[in-house]
Amino acid sequence: MVGTVHPGGEFGGYRIEGVEREDSNVAVLRAKEREGRAVSLYVSGDPPGSLSTVRFLERAHRLGAVDHPNLLGVYDTRTLEGHAVAVAEAPPGRRLDALLADGPLNPAPAIKIARQVASAVDALEEAGAPPPPLTAERIWVDPRGDAHLDGLDAQLGLAPPAASSSASLAGLLADMIPRVPPDLEPVLTRAVEGVYLSAGQFSEELQRVESGSARRRRDTALTITACATLILVIVLLIAFA
Repeated sequence: MVGTVHPGGEFGGYRIEGVEREDSNVAVLRAKEREGRAVSLYVSGDPPGSLSTVRFLERAHRLGAVDHPNLLGVYDTRTLEGHAVAVAEAPPGRRLDALLADGPLNPAPAIKIARQVASAVDALEEAGAPPPPLTAERIWVDPRGDAHLDGLDAQLGLAPPAASSSASLAGLLADMIPRVPPDLEPVLTRAVEGVYLSAGQFSEELQRVESGSARRRRDTALTITACATLILVIVLLIAFA
C-alpha cells in the first residue's frame, strides 16, 4: 500500500523505524521526524478525496483537539505521497498484551490501568470520537505504570468501536488479573450486565473498591503495629518486674 517502505527507508520525509502493521486499508508506521521526534504514521490506503478518507481526516483532526494524558495524541493530519496520513504520538513503554505475556498483574496496578483507560474513553466520547475496542493490543504501559490508549484505530475503521465501554473494560480487567478479588467480582458482573452507563461510572466503582482495599490494608497495618507494641510493652514489664 505504501510501496517499498521498510525500516531505514523514508516516507514523506519521515525516517521509518518499523512497520507495525499493514493491510489494504491502513499501514501503521513507527517513524522519526527530521528533528528526531518519534511518531506513529497512520497511512490510509483509500484514495485522497474519497468519502472514507475525508471521514478519517475529519475524525483524526477532531481527535487532535483532545488533550488527555492517557490518550495517544494526534499531532497533525496531512497528505504524503498520495496518501492521507495522521501523525500521532509514538506509544511509550510496552504494549499491554506483551506485558501480560510475562504474567498477570496485581489488582492495584491493573485497576489503575483500567481507570486510566476509562478516563481516556470518556474524553473520546465527549469529543464525539468512537473509542476503539478496549483490548490489550491497543494499550501501552509506560515505565511508571501509566496506561496510554490508541484512539486512532476506530477513526481509521481498523476495527469496530467498542459496543459497551464498561463491559469491555471489565473484560480487560479480568484479563489482567485472572484471579479476581471477591470485592471486585460484583463490579465486573454489573459492568458486563450493562448497569454502568459510561466508562466513568465504572471507574468510580473501581475507585470505591480500591479505596476500600486501601483502608483495609491500612487498618490491618495499624492492628499489627498495635499488637506488636502491646507485646513489646508486656515483654518490657516482665523484664523489669
